[in-house]
Amino acid sequence: MTRPAPKSFHVKSFGCQMNVYDGERMAEMLGAEGMAAVAEDEADLVILNTCHIREKAAEKVYSDIGRMRREDGSRPMIAVAGCVAQAEGAEIPKRAREVDIVVGPQAYHHLPALVAEAASGRRAIDLDLPGLAKFDVLPKRAPRLGASAFLTVQEGCDKFCTYCVVPYTRGAEISRSFEAILDEAHALVDGGVKEITLVGQNVNAWRADGHDLGRLIRALDALPGLKRIRYMTSHPNDMTDGLIAAHGDVEKLMPFLHLPVQSGSDRILKAMNRSHTAASYRAVIERVRKVRPDIAISGDFIVGFPGETDADFEATLALGAEIGYASAYSFKFSARPGTPAATMEGQIAPTVMDEPLQRLQAQLNRQQHDYTTASNVKLCEILI
Repeated sequence: MTRPAPKSFHVKSFGCQMNVYDGERMAEMLGAEGMAAVAEDEADLVILNTCHIREKAAEKVYSDIGRMRREDGSRPMIAVAGCVAQAEGAEIPKRAREVDIVVGPQAYHHLPALVAEAASGRRAIDLDLPGLAKFDVLPKRAPRLGASAFLTVQEGCDKFCTYCVVPYTRGAEISRSFEAILDEAHALVDGGVKEITLVGQNVNAWRADGHDLGRLIRALDALPGLKRIRYMTSHPNDMTDGLIAAHGDVEKLMPFLHLPVQSGSDRILKAMNRSHTAASYRAVIERVRKVRPDIAISGDFIVGFPGETDADFEATLALGAEIGYASAYSFKFSARPGTPAATMEGQIAPTVMDEPLQRLQAQLNRQQHDYTTASNVKLCEILI
């Protein structure tokens, strides 16, 4: 059944900073098509820009879809975008018949055409993984109301950690060109941005035109009007000499490094296919702290990975105590369909993970409190 073409939209993003960036670009693209951004309960089109990294994040999408029907019995046009869309594809409309559009994270530049297809009465699905094609057609960055913005420089992942769906939902590692990134950075600064956070699934795996991320940061440092540079999320094996040196040399590069470790046990790290050890992770942190002693370290931890023993968990606690994190994210292992870890022997019941997760989080909270308390005497510039 045909329906009027939507004149307004709302983008609701879940999950990581990559989704925040993608959501902003969707909004800019639809705005360039003449559609107005409005509140969710007023929108003709609602886009759920989804995360598939953990089971609860995926299930929340279906919960939100079920609440879309309004008091008068109508509902907006519903699009499911992002990683859940890529992972579950055509199964989504079978589970939630209200869904009109399913579009993956590398195909959202086709949204205007997909919306038109849905308005004509057909369900629109696009799960293509065309690499960097979307950046060639997305509109120029719009002026910003805030001082900070994300800028995607790299997408996808070749690491194939055994617990992670990203290689399957985002595709292989690809890097945007040096010039394309600088052009977007210029547009952001011209639009009022003073702080840029470079983002990617493995942002420090960025390589283009003979440069690494350290060289890109130095080029951004020369951009007039830009006051701060950040980047996330990184992999320990991609912390190059040039990137580490930039932490000591580039004043605009903020003294912060988010470097996930996931476990302090080499046995578990090997089972995770993390391709680093606890010792090599420590060595990277030591090198960064040598050039930037005041750097704040953030990390990610998984508790209850299949086969994890008390000794493995104690190794994680020991590593965490040694590093001293300013902030961290810690979660129970969540088995994602299609990943090797989902069928490994030694699956641990979620209730068994409760106590160790609480112990780890208590330790991390104490460290965060200590870091925050020590920062009380610092005078910092606020960007407006």
